[in-house]
Amino acid sequence: MGRIPSNEIYRILSEMKGTVGLYIEDCATGEILKINPELSFPACSVIKIPMLALLLRDGAEGRIDLDAPHKIAAENRVGGTGILCDLNPSYEITLRDLGKLMIIMSDNIATNEVMDVITVDRFHAFCKEQGYENIIWQRKMMDFEAIKQGRNNYLCAGEIGDMLSRISRGEFVSPEISRTIFEFMCAQKSRNKLPSLVPAVPSYSGVVGSIPEGQVLVANKTGDLVGIQHDVGIFELPSHSRYIISMCTKDLENDLDGITTVGKVSRSAEADASRVAPKAPALWRGLLQRKTTR
Repeated sequence: MGRIPSNEIYRILSEMKGTVGLYIEDCATGEILKINPELSFPACSVIKIPMLALLLRDGAEGRIDLDAPHKIAAENRVGGTGILCDLNPSYEITLRDLGKLMIIMSDNIATNEVMDVITVDRFHAFCKEQGYENIIWQRKMMDFEAIKQGRNNYLCAGEIGDMLSRISRGEFVSPEISRTIFEFMCAQKSRNKLPSLVPAVPSYSGVVGSIPEGQVLVANKTGDLVGIQHDVGIFELPSHSRYIISMCTKDLENDLDGITTVGKVSRSAEADASRVAPKAPALWRGLLQRKTTR
């Protein structure tokens, strides 16, 4: 019998009025629970994870300078989440920091700038190269006119879950890029879904070598619009045992119900994983500890 509490999770989901896509992986045993893993969902801000990966790869390959000052284009200044909309328009920022703001604060201006750098065709080629056929980019952030015209961004819970699993092993693009994505996700400021009902370590920048007993480190990325509530994350226990949750929802009658359901699924998985938590492979412990041992 597996460690993922499938029956309890199905019960929780049955109480939510909406459509769900779910991928949960117990990285210690390899057990995976999938519900509608290939069903397409509006991507919202979860698509920012593979966008960051391509930006970092471009930097690693010398295609762009991640640390050079960058001026934000006027057409990319939009509202919604983030902090850049509140700063002086003449403010210059590095591409590396734009990538970080895109994740930790889901900054839409930062994302639109990154989109201009990586370009749509190269992004789709990158996703297909990584084995992901269902990640689609058709509009920039906050372009609601595009949505009215039938153009949106899409992904599925299964492919994002697989991506997070590879990140957790240091195998997505490269160990260094996997580590950077993980570190950025650890600093996530939106904590009202997957981390909300578990004893999560507070959001922070940088990775520590140990996790307090009784707590769980959550590296997550949210996404939402009206009727849509997503959250995806890597969970790390004090033993360095880990698990993955990628949960997407749509057609919600009540957004608060969707937010609460994501939290309940996370709590159920965390409680089960915490009962038996074998040590993780040395590669992941090294990935966690490398920053503090430099």
